[in-house]
Amino acid sequence: MKLLFELRPVEHLEASVEYYRTLGLEPLSWPSDDSALLGPTAGEPLIALVRDPAEAALGTGGVYDVGDLDAFYADHADLDWLLTPDDSPLGRYAVFADRTGTAIRLLDPAADQPRIPQAHRLVPAAA
Repeated sequence: MKLLFELRPVEHLEASVEYYRTLGLEPLSWPSDDSALLGPTAGEPLIALVRDPAEAALGTGGVYDVGDLDAFYADHADLDWLLTPDDSPLGRYAVFADRTGTAIRLLDPAADQPRIPQAHRLVPAAA
């Protein structure tokens, strides 16, 4: 699992984006009317802000890349899945709860989201 960015549910997306601008982060992408990816101007996203009551109920947390999300889901059917893999503006997305009930968010980034690292799609250099 590779941490991609932190997801922070917000009620007022535009006001939240402006607040994070004062802290030095810029909107890198607006995947939907209810989400924004923020990070350094020339960098990768550090935070995803989302306006979504379901995400708010899950709380703030990391979003992880596990490679092929559908394969991970098939291989880990015993996990406590809160949201099974489905398409989202950022790519294939799913959520499971760990043993303490904390939401663990997984994302298989869409190819049209170039700012999100897609490390699992890179071929490692020969040793």
